[in-house]
Amino acid sequence: MTMQEHSSHTSIPKQVVILGGGLAGLALATELVGKFAEVILLEKKTHLGGRASNTFDRKTHDPVPIGPHIFMTAYNNFRRFLKKIQAEHAVTWEKKVLLEVIHEGIHHQFRHSRIRHPFYMAPWLLRYPFLTWSDKLSNIRFGWELITNSASKFEALDDVSAAVYLSKKGVSRRSIDMFWRFLAMSMLNVPIEKCSAAEFCLLFKHWSQFEHRKIGFAKKGLGDIYTKHAREFIEARGGSIKHGSLVRQLRVRDGKTHITVEREGTRETLIPDICISTLNPVELTTVLEPELLRNSFFKPIQAFEGVPYISVNLWFDDKITHKQFWALVNAPGLTHYINTDFYDQSNIYETRKHKSFITSNIIYSKEDEQMTDGEIVSKTLSELREVFPHMTAQLTHSHVHRIPYVVYAPYPGMRKHKRSHVTPVESLYLAGDWTAPETQCMEAAVRSGYRCAEAVLRAHGIEKKICDERTL
Repeated sequence: MTMQEHSSHTSIPKQVVILGGGLAGLALATELVGKFAEVILLEKKTHLGGRASNTFDRKTHDPVPIGPHIFMTAYNNFRRFLKKIQAEHAVTWEKKVLLEVIHEGIHHQFRHSRIRHPFYMAPWLLRYPFLTWSDKLSNIRFGWELITNSASKFEALDDVSAAVYLSKKGVSRRSIDMFWRFLAMSMLNVPIEKCSAAEFCLLFKHWSQFEHRKIGFAKKGLGDIYTKHAREFIEARGGSIKHGSLVRQLRVRDGKTHITVEREGTRETLIPDICISTLNPVELTTVLEPELLRNSFFKPIQAFEGVPYISVNLWFDDKITHKQFWALVNAPGLTHYINTDFYDQSNIYETRKHKSFITSNIIYSKEDEQMTDGEIVSKTLSELREVFPHMTAQLTHSHVHRIPYVVYAPYPGMRKHKRSHVTPVESLYLAGDWTAPETQCMEAAVRSGYRCAEAVLRAHGIEKKICDERTL
């Protein structure tokens, strides 16, 4: 293995190989295709989209998300990506209600506010029915620090958990349990005791600065809204996508990245001018050769862990609700909902209107992995009946998806392990939401792809601003 420093030069390489056909890989490919002689995207599955994709139900032919998601109007780069591939009209936007939460049968809506940043989130807390006024006022010191502290100051909190940090700032135990715990789990995907205070504070500082805060839903399957358009865009400009391409090993020889790929039982070695990995860090550590993993740049990647999800899909013989999206708020010691967020796709998909198809997410599902699929479905039905006590619709069939890695786990101390797009190997680059300074989300994945594309182009004498840095 030979490590070399990156240098900016004007010779354009002939071949670029991108590993992974998720959002980061597709965003990269749409920016690099046409600028290099050959752009090849390798995807191990039969479909594109990675964790933001879908399959289809055999009985109803409904699109089934790998894990249901929402979009945000503040995701400028994701929306730019959709516009570039002419897919921006596939998202429907909720104009009034940001989120409806339920606790022990009480419903509360977080509604869009006309209050400008940095006080946009204040009405959420002040109108929250599950806290006393004493609880709400205990957040003043933390709220002030969100407004006044710089991002660099919050970065210094990475070794502390969000729960400990909030407690030190005087936030009441009930505020932590009934308000911030839910937001940490639903947006950062880990329990608040396991969440980095830096990730937590940076996320909510960004949220307080948003100008556009509508949420959106895919009008059809999550992956269907963009994967077909992205493929057509890439292939129309000379790029190629090779499905069923399982990366077995990445090794470096004389500054070149050698990629061992298995397709249809046959292995081959590719030696492109540029290799860009968008594999998640857990998967990447399984394919990097041992010598690379001992290198000081690559070694920290081994510290990453994934957040597991269980996604529940339930089909009914009748309509249950006209709601699109709602969530359950747990109270430690009092309630134990296994699901966090629910979606009735019959109120979202253009093709399904008369019978409920409900999907839900069990986030950070480590405690629930021992449950059988039947037990998960039974518990999910029980939680639905608590939300809709008069429901009469009967379950017709169900699917339970267990997803071992959805995003990286933002544990305390993890931010220092994030890697840059540029590596010590001149021909090897990294992308993915775990390389972005922002917290994990679809926007961070696209951003990382765009920033990586900028780095690749810059190294070959092309200065082009692609990533919109204005929002999260």
